[in-house]
Amino acid sequence: YKQTGASGMFLINHSANYRKQARKARELVSSGVIGKIRHISAYFASPLLWIFDDVANRGWNEPTGNMMGNGFAWGQSSHLLGWIFHVCSDSGGDSGGGGGGLVPRRVFCAMNRSAKTGADVSHAATILCSTKGGDGSSSTTTATDEDIVMALTGTTLLPGNAHSEPQVGKQVEIRIFGEKGCVLYGGDDSCVDSGSLELRLHDKNDGAIDYPCGKGFEFENVAPDGNGPESLRQFIKACWKSSSSSSSGASSSSDVNDDDDDIYVGADEAIGFLTVQTIEAMYRSHKTRKFVEVEHASSFSF
Repeated sequence: YKQTGASGMFLINHSANYRKQARKARELVSSGVIGKIRHISAYFASPLLWIFDDVANRGWNEPTGNMMGNGFAWGQSSHLLGWIFHVCSDSGGDSGGGGGGLVPRRVFCAMNRSAKTGADVSHAATILCSTKGGDGSSSTTTATDEDIVMALTGTTLLPGNAHSEPQVGKQVEIRIFGEKGCVLYGGDDSCVDSGSLELRLHDKNDGAIDYPCGKGFEFENVAPDGNGPESLRQFIKACWKSSSSSSSGASSSSDVNDDDDDIYVGADEAIGFLTVQTIEAMYRSHKTRKFVEVEHASSFSF
């Protein structure tokens, strides 16, 4: 819809992307306050072995069609990558915003699998990235320009059950390092007091910690009560605006909230595309034991 001018929009229900901390993290990265991104470290552990170790859960564990595998990478790491690609969808640059979105270029990945189902239950990946210009052009195209290194790890071997009572939360750690500073975000998905969004800069009190969203960690929103997750509320707002023929359009501004007229698109078709292509490359790399190119990633306009 962005390219054609059509009135519709595409929203993916990555609930973590619509949280206030994700919006603020995206604002910080886009502003260029941490400078050009050089390194990303991300870790995700889910207490969901009972899903990936159960032969009855065929949709979660068995590959279909031309899939090279199925399991934790598709079922869980997609949420982590979706958050990273959203927050880094305008990756700042050397002197302010407009650096263009993060583009995965090549991947090396190793996985291990469940002896019962064959599903992958852990992985470690090195993802070499560049950036894409705001006009859709590739700002870097050669292997030597892949100067953003992402280390992505994950496992479902965390003991417990994310849907039990008491709940055992998912563990998340995301660290985005630029040439001027870093944005850090991590915690236990079931405990809001377990972490906070942090900003640290080289030229500010020698790395003193700022909390741009205050204290608190919120990632996926699976609360059964209330008005539903922020992602659902944005979807309902989009449907309502479409039915009422409103023309205020969509917004990716990080200071949008549920009371605003604008619609916050926390995950769109570009985020979904980059996430899928990256994970596909992870499985392909594991099978070949080689660095592989991420197919078509640079051809998608942000």
